[in-house]
Amino acid sequence: MGLVVVGESQVHTPQCRIQKCTTDFVSLTSHLNPSLDGFDTEFCKALRAYSGCTLRTAKSCRGNLVFHSAMLGISDLMSQRNCSKDGPTSSTHPAVSIEPCNYHSRFHHHQAAPTATGAGVPGSPEHARPNFLFCGLFGDPHLRTFKDQFQTCKVEGAWPLIDNNYLSVQVTNVPVVQGSSATATNK
Repeated sequence: MGLVVVGESQVHTPQCRIQKCTTDFVSLTSHLNPSLDGFDTEFCKALRAYSGCTLRTAKSCRGNLVFHSAMLGISDLMSQRNCSKDGPTSSTHPAVSIEPCNYHSRFHHHQAAPTATGAGVPGSPEHARPNFLFCGLFGDPHLRTFKDQFQTCKVEGAWPLIDNNYLSVQVTNVPVVQGSSATATNK
């Protein structure tokens, strides 16, 4: 069964990686322009990669609404674009890996390279658009971190979800039912 009990109260289960699949798909398609030749071919390649990724994580995503919505969405998009289920797929491996939470180095990494005149060179690798990351909060609350790890907190009241130089998000949790230790985010 894939369920391992660790210690007295911690439970480890295989992680549903649907958000990773979705992020990869967005990364593969965000630069595509529907008005250019080759759009459908590249979009279908990305859809097949997305479909393959979701199928590989299907067992651990059983019951996950995001997963089931993605499966339906992929099927609809493949039908709308007349994509075949078989064929080449896009590579989902990023070319450059940047430490997700090191904002200072990410800022400097994406600055234009100086020239002899001191101006940046548009189109150079240093002038590329930064990749954006996300985290999510759902349920009791379950927190998905920027490094794609899941954490569960039983917290009642207000607490900082994100608090850094760029963003501050505070959430409030209340008991799901009176007398229960389970909480859910309501603000």
